[in-house]
Amino acid sequence: MRAAIGLVLLLAGCRADDRPAPVPPNPGPAVRPDTLVLTVPGGRTIWLAEGRDARDSAGTTCFERSVEIRTDSARTKVPLLFVLTGPTVLDRGHLRAELSRHCRVMAIYSVELATGRPVKLEDR
Repeated sequence: MRAAIGLVLLLAGCRADDRPAPVPPNPGPAVRPDTLVLTVPGGRTIWLAEGRDARDSAGTTCFERSVEIRTDSARTKVPLLFVLTGPTVLDRGHLRAELSRHCRVMAIYSVELATGRPVKLEDR
């Protein structure tokens, strides 16, 4: 009987491992859904797509996003153009987009709707 009580006390004193639980891996940046920002004649839509976290010189953070021109059957990514705000219509065949770097507008671009080709209009 004493052996049984001793065994119960021994088992009661045992508990789970005292080591802290492992820290889960960093999930990385939050996934942001693509955002429709503009519909233009001809069945094209303009979307803000994946992007990058950025920080200005004061340490303020922002999220700069890529631009895609979409139709029912195609997606055209505008190369090397990250923005803070959605493009606007410049004329019948072009968008106006503000290139962002480190959370500030660096230049203004015209983007050809048919090809996605950006052309710098002015520096900021």
